[in-house]
Amino acid sequence: MNIILILIDTLRYDYVGANDNDWIETPNLDRLAAQSWCFDRAFSASFPTIPYRTDVMTGRYGSPFHVWKPLPFDARTLPWTLAEAGYATQLIHDTPHLVNGGHAFDYPFHTWTFIRGAEVDRSWINDEAKWPNNWCKDPLFDLLGDEADQTRHNFTYARTNRGRHNLDDWNCAGLFNTAAQFLKDNTRRDNFFLWIDCFDPHEPWDVPPEFMLKYDKTPGYDGRLDPRAFQQARSNPDLPDAAKARIKASYAAKVTWMDHCFGRFLEALDSTGLSKNTAVILAGDHGTNVGERGKFGKGAPVHEQEIHIPLFIKTPEGDTGRTSNIVQPQDYFPTILNLAGVPIPEDLDGYDVLSCAQKGEDGPRKLALAGTARGWSAQRGFFTVFDQDATLEWHPNPEDCTLTPYGSLENIAANHPDRVKQLHVDGIAELARRGADPRLIDWLKNGAEGAIPEDCPLFDGWPGPPGFRTYFARAYDGA
Repeated sequence: MNIILILIDTLRYDYVGANDNDWIETPNLDRLAAQSWCFDRAFSASFPTIPYRTDVMTGRYGSPFHVWKPLPFDARTLPWTLAEAGYATQLIHDTPHLVNGGHAFDYPFHTWTFIRGAEVDRSWINDEAKWPNNWCKDPLFDLLGDEADQTRHNFTYARTNRGRHNLDDWNCAGLFNTAAQFLKDNTRRDNFFLWIDCFDPHEPWDVPPEFMLKYDKTPGYDGRLDPRAFQQARSNPDLPDAAKARIKASYAAKVTWMDHCFGRFLEALDSTGLSKNTAVILAGDHGTNVGERGKFGKGAPVHEQEIHIPLFIKTPEGDTGRTSNIVQPQDYFPTILNLAGVPIPEDLDGYDVLSCAQKGEDGPRKLALAGTARGWSAQRGFFTVFDQDATLEWHPNPEDCTLTPYGSLENIAANHPDRVKQLHVDGIAELARRGADPRLIDWLKNGAEGAIPEDCPLFDGWPGPPGFRTYFARAYDGA
């Protein structure tokens, strides 16, 4: 059996039609969902992009969350394990973080292909960062001034997309067109593992005008976007409501644009006949805020909008269903190995979510944890607990925790003190089970007063290899 794992960056659970969204067009995701097992309680764990993928790659917790750093060369990984079992492994991605700056996520694969053009991809230096033809200044964002479009992110992105004219020139189209070609080139195989890593709908929420016009029907608006909205504007409290509505529309448009590109891949899967002997697992890596709590984009502490993700698993047999079993990214490793008929190592931190759902069994997870490895302060939040019905933003003092039902922004903690206390206890117990330092656990139990205990690790090493720093922090410095 061939196996395809598709990770979609910054895709919210509730922005997919198959998950009861009635205003965003996602016909191709919906089509896949109709042929799949759908998991309604899937959550990110380590947050955001690289930490999440480390969870997936290793099937292990990061004590308790993985930090942003390169993938260790000696890590036992999912593609490496499949390769040892006779699988040919291929990575196709437009997510720059996987390979730029020494992150080494290409290392476990036999072959890999990088599609250029996403945010912070550094492909070119020239005298002028000429704007793509779908950008223009918009009076809605004039309060930000002319400097807001001069960010390193926008310079990098504009230079990399300097030759973009047609829809096929966009990175998301290139990604799924390349993945479709891979299928056409491997029609006789029954032993490939293909990891497709799609950066859209990650920021910048830059989309072709015809997709923007699906969600912003302001009279006279032509669908072009102001790059000042891509970074600086996202949570500016002084933005007019019309500007905020345009930013929200741009995220919805990018979800639909990604879905449109994904449709070409689904067509190739059917036309090549590979759908008859290929399993497809599609998941978001995390979500984002789209105006909730006055925020656009992601941050800490993490909320449902950032952590609740879609997960669909399609098998050649055509088995379908829905389950509310709780899933985290550590579970993909054993699930995929079982699909491949490969023995599951005993030291993985996940379970086979598909077999459990097919048998109608309750999953072993009673709750999920999510957060960052470096956010252990009252200012940035500690971690968040997710159960079947609600999220608890964990704080050392239970009275300071927030309890929020799914699909709501209302804090109901004051009305459910016993439930808050139980989730508070369960969260810290799960944190300990996942390998958090006992000194950290004691510090949290005692109210997290004062500094974190000296020499108490919050993650398994930083910054990784000597000299490493995240490349996007210095993109185009001096260029």
